[in-house]
Amino acid sequence: MPDPPEELIRVNAILGKYVAIHDAIFKFSWRKTLPIPGLFKAIDFGAHCKDLGRLASKLAAISSALKAESGSLEAYQYTAALLEAVQALREICRRYHEKNQGDVSKYPMAEYNANLKTYEGLMNKCQALGVALNRRIRDERV
Repeated sequence: MPDPPEELIRVNAILGKYVAIHDAIFKFSWRKTLPIPGLFKAIDFGAHCKDLGRLASKLAAISSALKAESGSLEAYQYTAALLEAVQALREICRRYHEKNQGDVSKYPMAEYNANLKTYEGLMNKCQALGVALNRRIRDERV
């Protein structure tokens, strides 16, 4: 495999958008922590949920295409793992968006912590599969 398949190039573009959303939610920022009017910027969970939904749809289509191809098991596994992580983050965003719409008791902290732990596990799995896939692609190029 001299060059990565077109599907993996598209997956990489989706990964970049997903990481940007992840960072917008979880990365430390003084703008998020200091509730000063004009400086504070609330996280738009509704917009992130929609964006993650679009990314999940694209990943699902790519995952199906990779599953049908022979010889792309690692690419399929990585794409499927990334899809799971995107869907888990989307669920967290959806629940926070609902909570921000009114009912504060809609997303209890214990449930959030459980969802976050699941999400972190999916991220770790995705990262491990990504490292293995990158190593395989690099070795095949040599």
